[in-house]
Amino acid sequence: MKKYLTILAALTLCMACGDEQETYPSILTEMADAYVDAEGILYKIETDRGQSYTLTNPQQGFKPESIYRTLSGFVPQTDGSATLYQMKGVHILRDSTAAGRQDPTAILSAWRAGRYINLHLSPKTQGGTQYWGFITESTAPGHTRISLHHRQNNDPLSYSQDVYASIPVDSIKTAQPGDTLTITIATFDGTKTWTFKK
Repeated sequence: MKKYLTILAALTLCMACGDEQETYPSILTEMADAYVDAEGILYKIETDRGQSYTLTNPQQGFKPESIYRTLSGFVPQTDGSATLYQMKGVHILRDSTAAGRQDPTAILSAWRAGRYINLHLSPKTQGGTQYWGFITESTAPGHTRISLHHRQNNDPLSYSQDVYASIPVDSIKTAQPGDTLTITIATFDGTKTWTFKK
């Protein structure tokens, strides 16, 4: 069974780095699952739209038989493959109700795509470790309310940093297919709420 992992650092790929005349093609940037084979080679990405691409430039050095959640920059090819140009890690948020905390953060966007609720966050940091997850707040027939678990962890509120996170909808155990999902996030500007369908 493949394990779901998070890439914590951005991976930037340099294509034809020594050629100053190289013109970069238009790169698509999408949330995607990245698949690693038994040899530790990242060979395929599958976007939230369900489009699967075998990479023309597979990457080595990953945990074998794993799946990474990513924000991937790539160029599709005419044969259905893709060339990978950049990759940024995306946090997979798990149920953290037992340790639930709601320290404020900034959020730039939230959207539902494929099997995920995706968040583009902008926490204040000085480079320390912060903790993320989701809290199940309440469940009623047809409607589950969750909130963002965020623990600042004494990381000083200095500069803003882009953080991408995904909640696998199937991990919200109290919700059934077709139910309404409401997520609430404590921000520096007050509470913000989004509603989606499971």
